[in-house]
Amino acid sequence: MDFNTLKQQIKKVTKKAFIENVAKYGKDICAFALVSDDGAMTVVPYTNTKTHLQKMQKEDPVYKEVYEFEPAEWDTSDGANDEIDEICDILSQQALNENIDFVTFKKQVFENCVQVLEELQKDNFFKDSLTKDILVLFSISDTSESEENLIKWAKQVNPNENGERYEAYQNKVWE
Repeated sequence: MDFNTLKQQIKKVTKKAFIENVAKYGKDICAFALVSDDGAMTVVPYTNTKTHLQKMQKEDPVYKEVYEFEPAEWDTSDGANDEIDEICDILSQQALNENIDFVTFKKQVFENCVQVLEELQKDNFFKDSLTKDILVLFSISDTSESEENLIKWAKQVNPNENGERYEAYQNKVWE
């Protein structure tokens, strides 16, 4: 598999998904994530809005941080749907290929996602689109991924207080 091409596809689709969500939700957006799964068969954009976050935190204050830092609890997983489906088809075909080194494949898919988000942050893509910083994450649904990796990735794509806040959240979760 050509991971450079995959990375460029993920970057293009991530930008399109985010722009579509900005058109829908505007400055109400407070977070954006790419989410994969332990089988590395998916890459899905998730977006959270301040309105949704505040509503969920008010309804269930005990899990206030979960609604902020867990993309599965966010407002939407929408944007660039056809293109996302194409990437997921490619990934699932590759992941099910018996002739690949799955551990290396999975690691490369995850690294590509993190690198895309990091590059977009460095280019101020998210900030310029909304004229503010937002939380940006790479996450894995239903995973046994280490806390260290999740924190490393969050800090890599959030070289600001959002990375520190995510680390504090993870440290609290894993106490």
